[in-house]
Amino acid sequence: MSALPIVADWRRAVAGLMPDRHRHQTNALADLSFAVALAGDCRAGRLSPHVPTTARPASARRRFERLLDNPRLFPRRAQRELARALLEHWTGATVLLILDETPRANDLRALCVRVAYARRALPLAWVCYAPDAPPRPMPRLVRDLLRQVRGCLPEGCNVVLLADRGLAWPVLIDFCTASGWHYVLRLQHHIRVRFPDGTERAAGELAPRVGARWCGEAAAMKAAGWRGAGVVALWDAGMKEPWVLLVDEPGRLRHARAYAKRMWVEESFRDDKSGALGWDKSAVREPVHVSRLLLVLALALIQAASAGTELTRAGRRKQLDPRRGRRVSVVQLGLRRLRAAVLHGDAHELKLGRLYLYPR
Repeated sequence: MSALPIVADWRRAVAGLMPDRHRHQTNALADLSFAVALAGDCRAGRLSPHVPTTARPASARRRFERLLDNPRLFPRRAQRELARALLEHWTGATVLLILDETPRANDLRALCVRVAYARRALPLAWVCYAPDAPPRPMPRLVRDLLRQVRGCLPEGCNVVLLADRGLAWPVLIDFCTASGWHYVLRLQHHIRVRFPDGTERAAGELAPRVGARWCGEAAAMKAAGWRGAGVVALWDAGMKEPWVLLVDEPGRLRHARAYAKRMWVEESFRDDKSGALGWDKSAVREPVHVSRLLLVLALALIQAASAGTELTRAGRRKQLDPRRGRRVSVVQLGLRRLRAAVLHGDAHELKLGRLYLYPR
């Protein structure tokens, strides 16, 4: 069964998501992101047979390589277009942003900002670099990425930023404070915590054993002149070590529940790699080429999340996930839906002309 009728809708959707792109670029991005989703692999030789055109696989492969090498496809501009269109769905809602870094083997790093959605995290902005050669000092790189995302946010939304201890820096807190954002950041255990009475303790001492919890008013980061308004520390059963979280208001256990959603970005990184799209097997190493490749993967991930959401809201989830409990993520469900539509020829039931994303 040809995928041409299906991808026609997806081409229109991508053109709407990225209105400033030339039509040839949006068509290429739509076709190739669709092929990645079908193939479960982003290597040129593996995805080329799945590109939904009448071109031969060798031509499709060259088209993919030309896209990654296209100097007129500026990754940051494309990211801003995509983020603005994606975040429209969060108007008036809470935007849970997750800042994290992910490696690709030992030769590449990607610093990403993603928005939490349905136990996954959808890409908004990213920058790629060799492990020891970021394009700018890391604090400035973090600030520039967050500034890029801030410019794409809709009015009336409430922003909460989550970050792991490797990125919990004073510059991050200062940016959130200046932007009116809330934050929940995990602290290193050696960081000093100061209480309202002036006493200080190491962060790791606040939950010294399994079952221990503490939350309340406190500040941290003594060397930077103290930051934050509250701390939450807990070591629950099943955790390898305690969490100590710095927040912008008096600490409550709900902040720990919010921070738990940071794990959604790890699941999404797994989808990018071995779980769904095969980025870990890619041989593309030039950082700007990788940034363009990640744009293709971002569209594939968003497409899958939308298709999975639409199927769920239509009450047809059990067609592809028959178990009583929901054991398949919205992304994996969407990928199954896309592949089944091509295999069984039910393109008329697949809705790709717009995004079906419903943030709570």
